[in-house]
Amino acid sequence: MSMSNQWQFAVNVIRHSRPPAPSFIDKDYPDLTGKVFLVTGGSSGIGYEVVKKLLAKNAKVWILARNKANLDKRFAELKKMFPRSELETVLVDLADLASIGPGIQVLLKKETKLHGIIHNAGVSNPPADLKTKQGYGLQLGINAVGTFLLQKFLDDIVIATAKAEPPNTVRILWVSTAGHLLSPPNGGINWDDINFEHSKESWNTLYGQSKAIVIYLSYLWAKKHPESGVVSICCHPGVIEPESYKTDPPSRIERAVISVISPMYPPDFGAYTELFAILSPTLTTADNGTYLIPWGNKGDIRKDIKEGMKGKNGERIWTWLDKQVAEYE
Repeated sequence: MSMSNQWQFAVNVIRHSRPPAPSFIDKDYPDLTGKVFLVTGGSSGIGYEVVKKLLAKNAKVWILARNKANLDKRFAELKKMFPRSELETVLVDLADLASIGPGIQVLLKKETKLHGIIHNAGVSNPPADLKTKQGYGLQLGINAVGTFLLQKFLDDIVIATAKAEPPNTVRILWVSTAGHLLSPPNGGINWDDINFEHSKESWNTLYGQSKAIVIYLSYLWAKKHPESGVVSICCHPGVIEPESYKTDPPSRIERAVISVISPMYPPDFGAYTELFAILSPTLTTADNGTYLIPWGNKGDIRKDIKEGMKGKNGERIWTWLDKQVAEYE
């Protein structure tokens, strides 16, 4: 990772840590009766807050997660909060490509429409020796490869829904972060060693690459499905407090330091960004590939990544991902 990328990342984190107040919040969301949404990683963090806000507006929500105990616990909590809600769960491990097709069939057998997909699930800074079932580093395998395959199983239903619904109301959100700025230079992808099997890099470079690929996918999916009618965009949800704060909150002194350098926000603020992407009437297919920043503003993708996704790098990563998942389609 170059010094210029590190500097750009630091500047962006500081800038994004003090965004304007959110202008599109719960009171602005339309009634979602009859609408169906899938939220990956919806059993914790930002995803859990997104699920709550959707249920509060009468949407039917499917939560996709890989931990059954946690999924069951969250399901029970949500049904207590929203007893009349339509809530379903999907048990899928994005770190195992073989689990994705069979797992998502639970949704596909029950639904004929899907109005929004929020690819919120992701991992950052896992132990370096952990790999997916197919041998990818967890950040590449879950954030990019697994998410890419999951979307393939959902293409038909989401496109069919867009054809039957008002224009620009059916959407796919690919959740990236400002971490894409930490990705390798020259397009964000380390083509010489994409799985970093021979290169020694810090976790944030690997994380940055996975989130750069997510940005590529928001643009490429729309490019590969030009007449779909689906809005496909990406976002950086914001500088959000980690889940660990619930069980191991920072001390008063630590909070004071954090608030000066880069204040963190509770997960529901990240949900504002994601739900702006999914529900705001200001977005259309003309915004495909757009990168949203907190709490629903248009931001800038790193220049070489933006150029890469629209050029040869884009076609190359789509072809590479296609090859990785072909066996599991």
